[in-house]
Amino acid sequence: MKRFTILAAVAALVLGACTKTEINFEQTEADAINFGAYSGRSITKAGPTDDMNLKALATHGFGVFATYSGTDAFDVAKATDNFMYNQQVTSADEGANWTYEPVKYWPNPTNGQSADDQKVSFFAYAPYADPAATGAVNDYGITGFAIDGTTGHNLVNYTFAINKPNVDLMWGYRTRTGAGTTTDPYVYTVNTDQTRQSTKIPFIFRHLLAKLGGSYEGPVPTPNPYEDPSYVANGLTIVANPTLDPTAAYGNVTSGDFGGATGTKITVSSINVKSAPETEGTPAVAVTDIEGVPVQYATAEQTGTLDLYTGVFTLTGTPTSIQFEQNITADAAAVAADATHSLSELADFLKEPTTTVTDFSTLPLGVTKKEVNVYKDEANPIILVPGTKPVVDVTITYVVRTYDPKIPGKGFTEVPQTVFGRVKFPVIEANKKYNLKIILGLMDVKFEASVEDWATGDSWNDANGNGVVDPGEITTGAGATEIDLPANI
Repeated sequence: MKRFTILAAVAALVLGACTKTEINFEQTEADAINFGAYSGRSITKAGPTDDMNLKALATHGFGVFATYSGTDAFDVAKATDNFMYNQQVTSADEGANWTYEPVKYWPNPTNGQSADDQKVSFFAYAPYADPAATGAVNDYGITGFAIDGTTGHNLVNYTFAINKPNVDLMWGYRTRTGAGTTTDPYVYTVNTDQTRQSTKIPFIFRHLLAKLGGSYEGPVPTPNPYEDPSYVANGLTIVANPTLDPTAAYGNVTSGDFGGATGTKITVSSINVKSAPETEGTPAVAVTDIEGVPVQYATAEQTGTLDLYTGVFTLTGTPTSIQFEQNITADAAAVAADATHSLSELADFLKEPTTTVTDFSTLPLGVTKKEVNVYKDEANPIILVPGTKPVVDVTITYVVRTYDPKIPGKGFTEVPQTVFGRVKFPVIEANKKYNLKIILGLMDVKFEASVEDWATGDSWNDANGNGVVDPGEITTGAGATEIDLPANI
């Protein structure tokens, strides 16, 4: 319990008092305003210089704006952010509990009114950003905040980087309802007109952009994913297809022993994923997208705004593709020294050793018939602009070794290979995750692309409204609020 001593001049503002004597009152910790945050498994970046994985997001947190409107219902035309302005909310235990400073308390009733008459409305975005923290506005990602002069809504300003890793952007809402069809999308509600309560103010976060690759599964299970039936590959993945018939359907395995002590091992040196050029060849020929339209990239900053009241992200102009490039490498030292986040590290069980291999038994398992993530850990995926049709070039360098004790000197064959592929995507949609699978065959290499909701898995229905995922509240109904991992943003 906290105890406060306040002079009447201040008390008049808080309690509506009009005397000039010193007063005392006690306010319990239960009156403090607490937040609960829930979301899908993957967040990409907190800012221009920070990779955003689960632990990093808990550290960087999310931002909250809040308006106190007294006994009046929230009026967007009168939003003032007079209660919270870009308040950072963080977690020291990876999302189990969220804290912030200074702690705000529910307004006390005034002039005989009940506590339920005092209304506060909350709006949130993620990941938290403080564009002016160093005295200068960020040149990309979340660049600032504003109030819409027409609607009064809080806005988050966003800028896409050109040829640099982009920053994720999420919107916090309270509940979701609706049929969820193309013509009748889900209806999202926000935390308006909240009154004194002992439960948490819940925020469920939804992605506003789209991503290519990345993995929301986090670190590889121990000892390795090949022995863990629950392991889920997602994002940018790789698998071996040992069929000897290139016309056979994927998965029609006719031969091939991968990863064994005396079989064939495929280890990966690097994977390069980048936007295709606008032209190529001599003479130059235009590269076209999936609809045959020449590829054209943004030459100036492309900006947009997130409306924290509606959850709508609006580009300033016509959607234009942005250039990007990501290298996934076996060189851990290079990744550690990388300051631009254009490098990510390959999973240990896949990557080609950085020293000369003289003993077949020292090789990692390599690529096998089980699909696995190429990243060692959560890696920064490529953020895509909704409304565009990107063309993606993929180059993979790998080594195929087959155990053969008759081979002089080594006892195995060793064939390095580099393969190039081009993947053309249909129009990009917000809150979608675009997966890319690399299929290494004995006679060919294929690339498969797929798309799914960025946030997938079970749904959460906070039936008792306490802001906590309680037993029995995990459902799969279309009308339930969406969540992947409880107490985990």
